[in-house]
Amino acid sequence: MTVLAHRIRLDLNNVQRTWFERCAGTARFTWNHGLARWNELYAAGEKPSWRTINTELNACKAEKFPWMLDLPWAIPNKALSDLGGAFQHFFRRVKAKDRKPGHPRFKKKGRCHEGFAIESRALVFAGKTLRIPKIGSVRLREALRFPGKVLSARFTKRAEHWYISAQVEIDGSWIYPHRCETQAVVGIDLGVRDLAILSTGERIEAPRSLRRYEAKLRRLNKELMRRTKGGKNRQKTKTKLAKLHERIADVRRDVTHKLTTDLVSRFRVIGIEDLNVSGMARSRLAKSVMDAAMAEVSRELTYKAPLAGSTVVVADRWFPSSKRCSTCGAVNSDLALGDRRWTCASCGTGHDRDQNAAENLRQLAAAHAVTACCPGSAGPSRKVRTKLLVGQEAGSAVNLN
Repeated sequence: MTVLAHRIRLDLNNVQRTWFERCAGTARFTWNHGLARWNELYAAGEKPSWRTINTELNACKAEKFPWMLDLPWAIPNKALSDLGGAFQHFFRRVKAKDRKPGHPRFKKKGRCHEGFAIESRALVFAGKTLRIPKIGSVRLREALRFPGKVLSARFTKRAEHWYISAQVEIDGSWIYPHRCETQAVVGIDLGVRDLAILSTGERIEAPRSLRRYEAKLRRLNKELMRRTKGGKNRQKTKTKLAKLHERIADVRRDVTHKLTTDLVSRFRVIGIEDLNVSGMARSRLAKSVMDAAMAEVSRELTYKAPLAGSTVVVADRWFPSSKRCSTCGAVNSDLALGDRRWTCASCGTGHDRDQNAAENLRQLAAAHAVTACCPGSAGPSRKVRTKLLVGQEAGSAVNLN
């Protein structure tokens, strides 16, 4: 079973936007009510559960909270279900002696991610239209792209915009639309200045969206600190800042998705490195590393390639892709991080650091492709631990935006 997620922006009018705010407020109220009741039952020595609290809420809803009856019944039900899942996760972590995440906390308006969930069976997708109980049809910016059964649907608000994230169970025989028809092999070296350097000689520039809007971010942050807390002008500036952050994330997401989709559609075998991005983020290049989204490129390639019938070969973290000569195989142990070009002492070949790394990854991927087809064939000259993803073996819950 393969589950794909599709996040779609909603095009709401003022009436629908108000209704969505009410739904989010109901979900937040139900969470806080359930958490308070959970704490009371636990303090009394009982063993609470979200189903017990949900039964109590349904029994007194018409008398104490009649305004809930105007909204879909699934909203408070899913909010309490999420609370139960949060406690399960918390107790699992406690048993494993892990401090994170902590005990579920109360939600406050404006200080949490606004959102709610509705039973997927109550939603009807029809092209660019979505029908929701008790409100009718709302417009979508794009149609649901995956055929299959919708398992769950959650609505979230980001910077004054509402989105729906639908989890779709697709048939195992379904193939990603950008199916690869060639047998080409490519090596990809990920970097900061150039997001991806291909062994074919292509270079894809990093989006650097944070750097592009850094001055505007700084100005809006200063403006926000000068505003009076609780004032309308502060809320306006806060909205502007949230929209800018969303813009930065959207630019980065657009570049990574277009890149990875193009790669899996053009190449049958793809070689990449297992980069220690979290370690690189603790260096002086932290901002540039996080802005480049190298880990996101690897993640998207990992789940898109099997759906397109391609293979991803992930080289070991200590594979000397930059220090190894792609012509003769000699390793230059003295190569420093600042050396962008170097000459091999064994064969005299001049190398561009990134292009040489991409070529070494291509050779590694090609060797594994031959070994997979012909088990008796010889592999690479150096024994390297790799992680091989082939066909539908890597199918799992993934997210497509």
